[in-house]
Amino acid sequence: MSSLTWKDGFRTGIEEMDKHHKKFFDYLAKLEGAAGGNRGRDVIERGLKMADDYVRYHFTEEEKLLENAGFSGLSHQKKEHEFFVSQVKELRESYSKGDACLPISTLVFLRDWFSHHILDEDKKYGEFLASMKG
Repeated sequence: MSSLTWKDGFRTGIEEMDKHHKKFFDYLAKLEGAAGGNRGRDVIERGLKMADDYVRYHFTEEEKLLENAGFSGLSHQKKEHEFFVSQVKELRESYSKGDACLPISTLVFLRDWFSHHILDEDKKYGEFLASMKG
């Protein structure tokens, strides 16, 4: 089993965002399958582009949700999101400039950051939105 898989402990309680998070873990797992070896630049480049596009889409949707709900932690969320997007962008640029392979350690960093972000930050808005319903 991949170390880059979704776990139920990541649930925020916001079904749409949980689906987004799970899908991103799926992208990371697919990249893991292509990383560390010579699977072809086009496979890895396509996977990096899909992960980059998807995380940007997810962050935009998440920020809209939080803005509409009046979540006080939105500015911190945006800063966190900007950092992660910049890391993925750097990874794509580095790879496109000739890095021969995609190191597993890079995917572990992305997984760890995303996991901690969900557990430390996104769960806060899950609790906030649940309290609004309550």
